[in-house]
Amino acid sequence: MSSDFAIAGASAAQNNLLAEIASKFSVTDEHLSEVATEVHRYLANGLEGDDVLHGLPSRVSYIKNGIAEDIREAKKSEGLALGLTINTSTNRFKVASVKFFNNAPDVINKQVYYMTKDIPGATQLFEEAATHVAQFVNTHNLVSDSGQISLGVTIDLPLEEDSKSGGRVACDTRGCDAFFMNVDIAQSLNSAMLKQHLPVRVTSTTNCVISTMVAAQHHFPTTCAALILNHGINASYYEAASKISKISGSELAGSNARVAINTELARFGENSKVIQPTMWDHRIDRESGNTGYHVFEKLVADKYLGEIVRNLITDFLDARLIFPKDADVSTFSEPYTFFTSYMTIMEDTSDDLREVGDLLDAGFNVKTSYVDRQIVRALCRIVTIRAAKLVGAAVAGVVRKATEAMDEPAQAVVSISGQLTEMNQPYVGCTIETAQGLLEKMNLKEAVFNVLGEDGYTVGAALSSFSR
Repeated sequence: MSSDFAIAGASAAQNNLLAEIASKFSVTDEHLSEVATEVHRYLANGLEGDDVLHGLPSRVSYIKNGIAEDIREAKKSEGLALGLTINTSTNRFKVASVKFFNNAPDVINKQVYYMTKDIPGATQLFEEAATHVAQFVNTHNLVSDSGQISLGVTIDLPLEEDSKSGGRVACDTRGCDAFFMNVDIAQSLNSAMLKQHLPVRVTSTTNCVISTMVAAQHHFPTTCAALILNHGINASYYEAASKISKISGSELAGSNARVAINTELARFGENSKVIQPTMWDHRIDRESGNTGYHVFEKLVADKYLGEIVRNLITDFLDARLIFPKDADVSTFSEPYTFFTSYMTIMEDTSDDLREVGDLLDAGFNVKTSYVDRQIVRALCRIVTIRAAKLVGAAVAGVVRKATEAMDEPAQAVVSISGQLTEMNQPYVGCTIETAQGLLEKMNLKEAVFNVLGEDGYTVGAALSSFSR
């Protein structure tokens, strides 16, 4: 990998440092196979119980694989439903409506609302959410034939579901916001909507990765797994209820169905030595608010990729190997000033990398040489390729587990959603290519990947409300 990034016209010192960094971020095929195997093992362990040291949480949802049929039935009856995303990482609400018409294209409306800054508590947050739902219903003149509109809620935090509609944010890990401690989302939001005199009731509560999988099943009914590439990262799949030891006392235990599993993939690596963070990764982990947790996420997610690149640029700055000596580079010393979204611009293929230069000038007030621009672009690619390959390996492990849960082995269909799918196409392409290569080594059929874009989970939340 290191020789792939050598820059013509760069000094020996510049190319040597670039090669050293590339070698540190390189991942071998053998290592990727180990990651895929370890993810698969952790998923299996997570089904045994919540206190398993070497396992992912594997949070069980009440959404069943049969929801694909529920959606088809709703389509026949020209159903109407609402979806609400509570996005805590970007402080936004997203509302969507789905209306089915026989022999006509589905009507889907969407709207984004921003949360009021410094909301004091969960009660006020749900009251604000109810206000936006009311605005949305009134704006689009939404009326249900039954007199009541079903609402599916999805949230970007881990959920412990105690029924199809009921769920509480799981606050069992460091860094979990106690803001939602012991709050029943459905109950709280229904109470807030009653005050608005809204004919809307919450009928399902899911994590965003589950609703992403449901959204895909609208168009691809055989979808068995989902991946979110967002501010964070997560994956889900359908598991046979009979194989989930930790739900032995619940109503799901006697079901023959396959139920949705929120893997909490971000937490992979907390107890596993298969992940090999670099010193730059350790630095970011140490300076984060949840040191030692969400280890995998810090290597691959939108929230951190730009910060990894910024740290690599500062190494070049400290060695006096980039930018003019008299340039004011103070902005590069400020954490999280190199946004992951910048990495899309770094895919500039023009002869002089003008877009890269314009970004560094406008964003950091630095005039750059052609070699400078090539170095920054190379650093972005090094970080992107490692992240995408690691995610691809993890996805291969999830697909293997999903395939084992099928009644009869079949081709896996995987949906991908999140802002990185729109911001960084090379990332998505490399992720899929890596996963396919590892599935072949596992003697599994090549999977089908469907990219839904950023808002798949809000529509999926609406569709989840049709679940029976």
